[in-house]
Amino acid sequence: MIKDTVIELKRDFIYIKRYIKFWVFFLCVSGTMALYNQYYFKVNKEITDLTHVKNQLTAKNMMLKKDISKLSSPDRIGKIAKRKLGMQPVDYSKVRFIDK
Repeated sequence: MIKDTVIELKRDFIYIKRYIKFWVFFLCVSGTMALYNQYYFKVNKEITDLTHVKNQLTAKNMMLKKDISKLSSPDRIGKIAKRKLGMQPVDYSKVRFIDK
Protein backbone atom coordinates (compact mmCIF):
# COMPACT_ATOMS: atom_id res chain seq x y z
CA MET A 1 0.00 0.00 0.00
CA ILE A 2 2.76 2.49 0.85
CA LYS A 3 4.70 1.23 -2.12
CA ASP A 4 1.73 1.94 -4.41
CA THR A 5 1.41 5.45 -2.96
CA VAL A 6 5.10 6.13 -3.52
CA ILE A 7 4.89 4.87 -7.12
CA GLU A 8 1.82 7.01 -7.71
CA LEU A 9 3.58 10.08 -6.24
CA LYS A 10 6.58 9.44 -8.49
CA ARG A 11 4.29 9.29 -11.55
CA ASP A 12 2.59 12.50 -10.46
CA PHE A 13 5.95 14.17 -9.94
CA ILE A 14 7.12 13.07 -13.42
CA TYR A 15 3.87 14.40 -14.90
CA ILE A 16 4.27 17.73 -13.06
CA LYS A 17 7.93 17.94 -14.05
CA ARG A 18 7.04 17.39 -17.68
CA TYR A 19 4.59 20.32 -17.80
CA ILE A 20 6.24 22.72 -15.32
CA LYS A 21 7.72 24.89 -18.11
CA PHE A 22 4.30 25.24 -19.68
CA TRP A 23 2.70 26.29 -16.37
CA VAL A 24 5.47 28.75 -15.54
CA PHE A 25 5.15 30.26 -19.02
CA PHE A 26 1.37 30.37 -18.68
CA LEU A 27 1.55 32.08 -15.28
CA CYS A 28 4.13 34.62 -16.53
CA VAL A 29 2.02 35.50 -19.58
CA SER A 30 -1.15 35.72 -17.48
CA GLY A 31 0.57 37.98 -14.94
CA THR A 32 1.98 40.20 -17.67
CA MET A 33 -1.43 40.49 -19.32
CA ALA A 34 -3.07 41.36 -15.99
CA LEU A 35 -0.50 44.10 -15.33
CA TYR A 36 -0.86 45.44 -18.87
CA ASN A 37 -4.64 45.45 -18.53
CA GLN A 38 -4.42 47.37 -15.26
CA TYR A 39 -2.04 49.91 -16.82
CA TYR A 40 -4.31 50.22 -19.89
CA PHE A 41 -7.37 51.05 -17.77
CA LYS A 42 -5.39 53.56 -15.73
CA VAL A 43 -4.16 55.35 -18.87
CA ASN A 44 -7.61 55.19 -20.44
CA LYS A 45 -9.18 56.80 -17.34
CA GLU A 46 -6.50 59.51 -17.38
CA ILE A 47 -7.19 60.22 -21.07
CA THR A 48 -10.92 60.46 -20.37
CA ASP A 49 -10.33 62.84 -17.44
CA LEU A 50 -7.98 65.03 -19.49
CA THR A 51 -10.45 65.13 -22.39
CA HIS A 52 -13.16 66.26 -19.98
CA VAL A 53 -10.90 69.00 -18.58
CA LYS A 54 -9.95 70.05 -22.12
CA ASN A 55 -13.61 70.37 -23.10
CA GLN A 56 -14.33 72.46 -20.00
CA LEU A 57 -11.37 74.75 -20.71
CA THR A 58 -12.37 75.11 -24.36
CA ALA A 59 -15.89 76.17 -23.33
CA LYS A 60 -14.48 78.62 -20.77
CA ASN A 61 -12.08 80.00 -23.39
CA MET A 62 -14.96 80.60 -25.80
CA MET A 63 -16.92 82.42 -23.09
CA LEU A 64 -13.89 84.60 -22.28
CA LYS A 65 -13.39 85.45 -25.95
CA LYS A 66 -17.05 86.45 -26.12
CA ASP A 67 -16.57 88.69 -23.05
CA ILE A 68 -13.43 90.22 -24.61
CA SER A 69 -15.31 91.06 -27.79
CA LYS A 70 -18.09 92.70 -25.75
CA LEU A 71 -15.69 94.68 -23.56
CA SER A 72 -13.47 95.86 -26.42
CA SER A 73 -16.22 97.04 -28.75
CA PRO A 74 -15.62 100.59 -30.04
CA ASP A 75 -19.12 101.74 -29.03
CA ARG A 76 -18.58 100.69 -25.42
CA ILE A 77 -15.14 102.32 -25.26
CA GLY A 78 -16.56 105.52 -26.77
CA LYS A 79 -19.37 105.64 -24.21
CA ILE A 80 -16.92 105.16 -21.34
CA ALA A 81 -14.64 107.89 -22.75
CA LYS A 82 -17.54 110.34 -22.94
CA ARG A 83 -19.17 109.47 -19.65
CA LYS A 84 -16.25 108.83 -17.27
CA LEU A 85 -13.44 110.83 -18.86
CA GLY A 86 -15.50 113.70 -20.24
CA MET A 87 -13.98 113.39 -23.72
CA GLN A 88 -15.65 115.01 -26.72
CA PRO A 89 -15.70 113.87 -30.33
CA VAL A 90 -13.06 115.50 -32.50
CA ASP A 91 -14.11 118.50 -34.58
CA TYR A 92 -11.80 118.26 -37.57
CA SER A 93 -12.47 121.89 -38.56
CA LYS A 94 -10.52 122.99 -35.46
CA VAL A 95 -7.62 120.63 -36.02
CA ARG A 96 -4.41 122.00 -37.54
CA PHE A 97 -2.01 119.70 -39.30
CA ILE A 98 1.66 120.62 -39.34
CA ASP A 99 3.72 119.61 -42.35
CA LYS A 100 7.50 119.60 -42.34
